[in-house]
Amino acid sequence: MKTPQFFNWSKKHLLTLMILPTAFTACKKPITDDPVSALNGLVKEYGFIGYQNPMETSGTGTMLAGRPTALSFVAPPEDCFSNELLPRNYDTSNFRKTYNYQFQGNLGFLAFGTPIVSAGLGLNNQHTVEVELNGITIEYMSSIGVTEWYRDGMRETCREYLDDVGFVIQALITDSMKISIKKVGGLNIGLNSDNVADYFEFEAGVDWQIVDEYSIEISTPKYIGYQLGRLRLEDDGRVLYRAKTVEDDQFIFEAIGLFDDPVEVPMQAQQENNEMDENSVFVR
Repeated sequence: MKTPQFFNWSKKHLLTLMILPTAFTACKKPITDDPVSALNGLVKEYGFIGYQNPMETSGTGTMLAGRPTALSFVAPPEDCFSNELLPRNYDTSNFRKTYNYQFQGNLGFLAFGTPIVSAGLGLNNQHTVEVELNGITIEYMSSIGVTEWYRDGMRETCREYLDDVGFVIQALITDSMKISIKKVGGLNIGLNSDNVADYFEFEAGVDWQIVDEYSIEISTPKYIGYQLGRLRLEDDGRVLYRAKTVEDDQFIFEAIGLFDDPVEVPMQAQQENNEMDENSVFVR
């Protein structure tokens, strides 16, 4: 398995992490019956929209359409946003920040959409599952690089599709997730090679291990949030609008330019825009 770029830490980076006391702050969340809202609440703190569950390959350059709660995957990153010609950047400034979420009788957002892990027959409402997310990393593409690629290197087919669908320009990654089980009341459930299948059924390709007597750690990096960019022919390849929030199951696209003067949009143009893109709202 290829190791992502952001795992290659130098001794200097590790030392920096050790001397930053605020980096070890943990945020405890209450037991919730709404796993999707829990995940959205986490990524919203960073200005991202939450995937319905952590995804293995939906990073920057993934082309998306549909609605926030019913995404349509149009194309993987390599189809239109070459990894070699558009290098990905990684910001690990939030590394080692820990979040805990508890779900009673279920696996929370890990089991939504295409599940990472499914519940075994031994997991029921008498158990509380705690999910701990560690290592928040931001993956992003340079908007300058995207514009130059759109103008000079991108295939015409990709440009045509991008006039109607969005693409992930920034993504949020957790580098590891830890799962533990307690009986209602607080007693930890011991886990070992003999009983782990009673509680968890892991999907193919998910790297996991028992790290102590009570916890499972999933070490496969997972994408948990995204910002959706817009690349339309009328924008001449500039990424002028991004969706970082949703409302009423619609993407809210906002202009990111700092110096645009207010522009009055004719009513006819507004109506045409609404008819063309019913799943998005544009804010100037």
